[in-house]
Amino acid sequence: MRSSVIAFTAPGRAELLDRAIEPPEPGRILIEAELSLISAGTERTLLKQAPDYPFFPGYSLVGHVAAVGEGVTGFAVGDRVAASASHGSLVACDADLAFPIPDGVSSQDAAFFTVGATALYAVRLAQIAMGDPVLVAGQGLIGLIATQIARCAGAVPVIGVDLDRKRLDLALALGADFVFEAGDEQGLAGAAAALAGGGVAATIELSGAPVMIDRAIGLTRRRGRVVAASLNPAGYKVDLYGEAWMKGLSLVGAYFNSRPWRLDTVEMAPPTNWPLRSYRGGRFEGNDIGTSAGDSALLLDLLAHGRIKVAPLVSEAVDAKEAPALFDRLPRSEFLGALIRWKP
Repeated sequence: MRSSVIAFTAPGRAELLDRAIEPPEPGRILIEAELSLISAGTERTLLKQAPDYPFFPGYSLVGHVAAVGEGVTGFAVGDRVAASASHGSLVACDADLAFPIPDGVSSQDAAFFTVGATALYAVRLAQIAMGDPVLVAGQGLIGLIATQIARCAGAVPVIGVDLDRKRLDLALALGADFVFEAGDEQGLAGAAAALAGGGVAATIELSGAPVMIDRAIGLTRRRGRVVAASLNPAGYKVDLYGEAWMKGLSLVGAYFNSRPWRLDTVEMAPPTNWPLRSYRGGRFEGNDIGTSAGDSALLLDLLAHGRIKVAPLVSEAVDAKEAPALFDRLPRSEFLGALIRWKP
């Protein structure tokens, strides 16, 4: 069997390669892909500098089960699945990383399940209570989903912040109550100060802007929470003994793989397309923040019940042969959701 796959072969270079694919090993399944989603922020960073080469990016793919390895239960050939798997026309992955797609959820929508679960985790960590005012900084792909989930969680109002006016308009259309351009510091500070308690109960930082954590600290009320959920290779500088300390704020990191995949997972080998240092398996006792697998499945349920919308987040879709050119534009592009079509 042969598969067309996306590979980063050097810094800034993406290629469509042809590879031999073996039958799935025990515990794994083989998926004939229909669509895969480019996670622009993460894959833009990896395109600049991957852990090694060739590197096979991607972690949000939709297709049908083509073969099942020994010992796999719960999946059969022909099943429609969403999987944390790399970009390719025929891809093998651990069965534990795949999820049945509920009836009524389109393949296009299901392709957003991993980035959606990332947004869901950030909202969980914000610990929103009914009626809490919440600010979502950064209305990119994950931020626009987080804005919708915060609204589902009972946040009132939900405030969106971004540099891009079009994204702010989209945030309003998807349920944000108020939006501010990132440069409008005076307007944003005034809106936060007018809230009960003199600020928002939680800020979810998804912009990746180095200055935004400090701004979030200023906009969040006493005993509130600041959730750092974006990837910023340059890092953040935060004065923990200044305003954050005086307000008694909780600063929380929201890296998706910092929690267990499933609570019953004692040990699981990292997926072959992920950097080893970014993966954490193991059993966590007393877990109160859910699991990555649980939130991935829940995100598909939220889509099935119409609680969130991702169709407006699709900026473009290209055939697989055009994907390298799309990655070539990635460092200069501001698109939201870009899909690769693996079937005509």
